[in-house]
Amino acid sequence: MSRKFFVTTLMLLFSSACPLWAQDFPAKPVRVVIGFSPGGSVDLVGRILAQKLGELWGQTVVVENRLGAGGTIAADFVAKSPPDGYTLLLGDISNTAVAKSLFKTLPYDPLNDFAHVTRLVSFPLVLVAPTTSSVNNFGDLLAQAKSNPGKFRYSTGGPGTSPHIFLEMMNQMGGIRTDAVHYKGSAPAIAGLLSGDIEFSASSIPTAKAQIDAGRIRAIAVTGRQSVTSMPNVPPIAAHIKGYEALAFHGLHAPAKTPAHIIQKLNADAVTVMQRPEVRRQLEQGSMDVATMSPAEFTAYMGQQIELWAKVIDAGKIQPN
Repeated sequence: MSRKFFVTTLMLLFSSACPLWAQDFPAKPVRVVIGFSPGGSVDLVGRILAQKLGELWGQTVVVENRLGAGGTIAADFVAKSPPDGYTLLLGDISNTAVAKSLFKTLPYDPLNDFAHVTRLVSFPLVLVAPTTSSVNNFGDLLAQAKSNPGKFRYSTGGPGTSPHIFLEMMNQMGGIRTDAVHYKGSAPAIAGLLSGDIEFSASSIPTAKAQIDAGRIRAIAVTGRQSVTSMPNVPPIAAHIKGYEALAFHGLHAPAKTPAHIIQKLNADAVTVMQRPEVRRQLEQGSMDVATMSPAEFTAYMGQQIELWAKVIDAGKIQPN
């Protein structure tokens, strides 16, 4: 056998084996790590994805909730896991796009310590005010905040959470000053609003909807660029503050240096299950839109989001507790 023939044969064997490696993944159970409590939007998306991927692969996909430090404990754990595709992060805007600027000693780099598989969903928050208040719409909020700078307060689930940074960006773009009052979670933040201690808040739509339907609070605006299907009469903030848009998102991430063929398979299979009609319907009930991306698109998007929220956090001098 000539050397040239041997080399050519070897190259053909390797090239034909690459698709088989991708087909062989996963050959054992896969773990999806979530940095937040069961019952929230991150957990909901993670459990839907895990169930559907498990059915597609014929493998167990386990959801593991690793709580603490605003989701950064879970993210750090995945960043330092073996880069083999068997330990994945179901990330939130807070422990991926926001954490790098919020925590000065973050033990991982949200952009470079992960292979970004795909964004899964995106969704706006809804601004709400008590029905007993004089804030009937977002125009009222702007007018009263401008005439009473520093006296209008909003509740959040903690420093650096989506309500906090979204409303801080509203302050900066709208030329107003409203002050954050931090609670330990989204439910206590709504409770503070109901008690009359706080003038307004921002919340995920599912968290706020029960109180809206009960007539205790009213929806005055959404943070997306357009109104949402579940609240067609609630205008976007952008109707009053040109160019404003703030969307929360959840995405799938693997440790950096995970082989490209595994990332491509994870992306293809995650996109497949997220686009299924029953999955879309289930997520739409939680006011979340399926918003998948290629790995390259999601990596670029992560860079843009990190840059965007770094500017807001720096201008607002936001710090963790």
